[in-house]
Order: sequence, then structure tokens, then C-alpha cells
Amino acid sequence: MLVQAETTSRSLLLGFESSGKSTLFSRLSGEDVGEETNVKGSTYSIRLNHVNGQILVDSPGLNFSESITNQMTLNEVEKSTNIIVVVRGTHLQEELAKLYPLIQNKQRRVMIVATHADKMTKKSKQLLSQAIITHKLPLFIVDTRNLSAAIIQQIMELLNGQKNLSYEKIQYLLEVDLEKVEPKELIFDYPLVGPVVAIISLISMFLLPVITAYFISAYTQPLFDRWFIKPLTSLFSQRHPFIEEIFVGDFGVLSLGVYSFIWAFPVVFLIGCSTALADETGLKDRIIDVLDPYLRKIGLNGRDLVPIISGFGCNVVAVFQSRSCSLCTRKQCVSFISFGSACSYQIGATLSIFNSANNTWMFFPYILVLFLGGVLHSRIWHKNNSASSSVVSLRRSFLQKPTIKGFSFKLRSNLKQFFTQAMPIFILICFIASILHFIGAIEYFSYLFLPLLDRLQLPAEAALGLAFSIIRKDGILVFNEGNGTLFTQLSDAQLFMLVFLASTMTSCLVTMLTIWKEFGLKSAAKFVYQQFLTSIVCTFGILEVTYTISEFF
Repeated sequence: MLVQAETTSRSLLLGFESSGKSTLFSRLSGEDVGEETNVKGSTYSIRLNHVNGQILVDSPGLNFSESITNQMTLNEVEKSTNIIVVVRGTHLQEELAKLYPLIQNKQRRVMIVATHADKMTKKSKQLLSQAIITHKLPLFIVDTRNLSAAIIQQIMELLNGQKNLSYEKIQYLLEVDLEKVEPKELIFDYPLVGPVVAIISLISMFLLPVITAYFISAYTQPLFDRWFIKPLTSLFSQRHPFIEEIFVGDFGVLSLGVYSFIWAFPVVFLIGCSTALADETGLKDRIIDVLDPYLRKIGLNGRDLVPIISGFGCNVVAVFQSRSCSLCTRKQCVSFISFGSACSYQIGATLSIFNSANNTWMFFPYILVLFLGGVLHSRIWHKNNSASSSVVSLRRSFLQKPTIKGFSFKLRSNLKQFFTQAMPIFILICFIASILHFIGAIEYFSYLFLPLLDRLQLPAEAALGLAFSIIRKDGILVFNEGNGTLFTQLSDAQLFMLVFLASTMTSCLVTMLTIWKEFGLKSAAKFVYQQFLTSIVCTFGILEVTYTISEFF
């Protein structure tokens, strides 16, 4: 009975996107990542944490478009006993006027947290401080990035005793002579230079981490081979052949599994650092604002860029984040993610493949062709969808210095997902592949892909990598089996085609299941069918281009 009593109070953080709501949640919950109802690492699902007898709830930030996340948040309003209204102090009256009708007739304990105190004018803070004292308002003026323990304690204590905030007090707040503060114009806001700087910044967010990760992996792989793989291979060579195959065979849990870690983890970690830094500073929001008009030309909008960017970390997270997209562009956005957003594990595996084949330079044209293929794919199959009918109000974010706490909070979510989801699944792939290889069943996989491989002039030995790429995108590391003997049979053009085909033929199994969950079985099957056709057409296009070039020279 005591446990039930402690968990009856449910406190919801309610606010618009980029209001500092998730940062406040992390501070109130003691920096714990929390439990999420859909997928770890996503701020577009409901995150829960138990704090001092309260269930603290961080819901998706409201936006100005018709989206699934808005409905998720409104559903949470109905469940909650306490509501913490989070508004930017620089736009307090504007945001409060839009949020209060959502809770006006609800019997809830309500308090207001005004964030961005460091950006507010001195006059506004003085007027609000006087109002808090005079009218006993449940209002806190804070900088969520530097929240003191005393303020955190006061907020949690007030949640237990605060009554419903009256309409009269809200009206008083809306009539106080507060000063609105807009973020300063930066180079991003210049008509011609801004978009170029935004694109360069976006590319740098991923290119620099990937290049750095490549050098780290290329340096550490020989060390692992010498000090880890070779001793283990010698040790297991004295065991039963089945045990040897499972652990250090061509698809071994330790041998091939180590390659996955060496090439995927640096990418996951460094891209996680890059995106966490972009989130924490507000840079990602400014890039989205600037590129919105250009994304509309390909049927998307600025809001769709958020899940597309996230797709370079994990496609599954990106599909969930697409809930914040306008309903008229969501399927188009997911199509692009499934085809053109190379997840961290895919990037790491691709780097490993090209490095093993001594063709590292191929990675850059590979990413370019992947992006162009994603644009083509989304436009072909969703050409009737239009972002122009989706009215999106952009809320320019403040650029600010990152904090260690905020940065580490975002990064830990990505790393937790890698160690608890990605690596265990790939180890399972290695285990299954080793068993199939030991019993001689591997060759049967070839029959499924032989007609396609034959038409593309690719060796039948590539069939297993194609099969496992459907399960996970870093399953293409299977191409590395036998110390890369497959690569000796491939020309540069064939290698490029093979990696592109394995990357785009379908999304990974977990992503497909997520799309099924989000859109239904019929729509998921349609996604798979459409992507398969686009991938085949693009691959044959690459074949024709390379053939034409070779004939010309």
C-alpha cells in the first residue's frame, strides 16, 4: 500500500519545443536518463522518472503543426495530477496564452516555470518577482542549465501542496508589462550566406566525426588483431570445431563481433557527441529554420529534418521522432530516413568494408549517392504529398554555451542504446551465422539472391551479406569474413554497387517492425516493396553509369 501511495502523484512537464522542458526534467530527476515508453534515447516519446514519491513525466514538446506528438502530450494532460507549465521567460505571455486553455478546465495542481532567465531583461524579472510575492504565484524564474539544488527542492515541495492556478492569476500575468526578447540575428539569418553556412554546419556535424572515427578504427584494428583476435584464435583452435566456429570462425561472435565494435562504436560515440552539442547549443534548431524553404522544394519541411538527422544515429529512433512531423509529410520523411539516412552502425560497417578493400575514398561518393537516392525515392513514391500545405511556425532558438550536464545527459542516451540494443543484436547475428556456416546451410542463402547477383555481375558469395543486411545494416560486415577474400573477386565498381545494394535494398528488420507498428502492416509492406524497387533501379543505374565510363576510357 505504501508503494501505491507514493506513485499516485503524476507530474507532467508541459511546454512547446525548445522551451527547456527536457533540460528541466533532467535536473529534477537527478540527471537520470529515465524510462521511456517507446524507445530509449528519443525525446519524442513519454519519458518517466520516479522522484520523491512523484512520477515525473517529460512529454513531447508541443508544436504548431498537426502531429502525433501533440496528441500524445494532450493525452498525458488527462492522466496527470500535477502540471508544470514550462515557458520561455523571454516569451512568457505569448506561450502561456496558448498553453493555459489546454488545462484551464482541468482539476490539476499547476505551477509555471519560466526558463531562459539569463536571456530575460532586468525589468521583466523584477516585475515577475514582485508578482510572485504580491499575488503568491506558483512561478519560478530559472535558468534550467544552471538550476540550484534549493530551487529543485522548492519545485518538488510545491508540487505536493499547490492548488489549481486560477484564471484571474493567469489574466494578471498576461497583462503585466513584460518585455519580449528575440534571439539575435546571426550569419544563419543572412539571405544568401545563411543557407550555405547551415549546409556546411550540417555536413560538418557528421563528416568530422566520421573522419575522426575512421582514423581511430583504422589505428585500433591492427592492435586488436595482434593482441586479441590472434591469441583467441590460437586458444579456440584447440577446442571442438563447433566451439571454434562460434567464437572465432569467419562469422565468430568474438572475431566478427569485435570488428563491429571497433568500427561502429567510434562513429556512435562521436556522432552522439556532435548531435548532443548541436542540441545543447541550439545550433540544430537554427539550421532547421534556415533550411526549411529548401526542404519544401523536395516535399519536406524544416521539422522533417530533425528525424532525418537523428536517422544518422538510429533509424528506429528517427521513425519515432517523425511523429513530430506534419501528418501530410510524415510518410515521405520516413521513406527518406529508411533509404537515405545511414545509421551509425551502417556508417561504421561501411567504413570497415571500404577500408578492408583498400578503397576508403569510396565512402564520400557513397554517402552522396545515398542522399540523392533518398531524395529520388521519397519524391517518386510520395509525389502527391506536399509540405506547402503544412503551416509550420518556426520558433527561432537562442544560441548558448553548452553545459557538461546537458551534454552528458543527451550523450548517455545514445550510448545506452548502443550497448543494450545494437551490440547484443549483432552478436546474435554472428551466433546464428556461425551455426549456419558450421552445418553447411550458408550456401542455401545464395539461391535467394542468385538471379539478382548474376544480373548485376556480382559473385554468389555476396548473398549472405545481403541476407544479413536485412536483419541489421551492420550485418554487411559479413562481407569481411575470411579476411576479405570476397573483395579479391570484385572490381571497384562492383564493390560500390554491392555496398549500396546491401544498404538500401530494405531497411533493417527492427526499423521495418517499427514502421509496421507506426503505420500498420499494409503500409509497412508497401514501404518495403517501394524501397526494394528503388534500390534495384538505382543499383542498375550505377551499373550502367560505371559501364559507360569504363567504355569511354
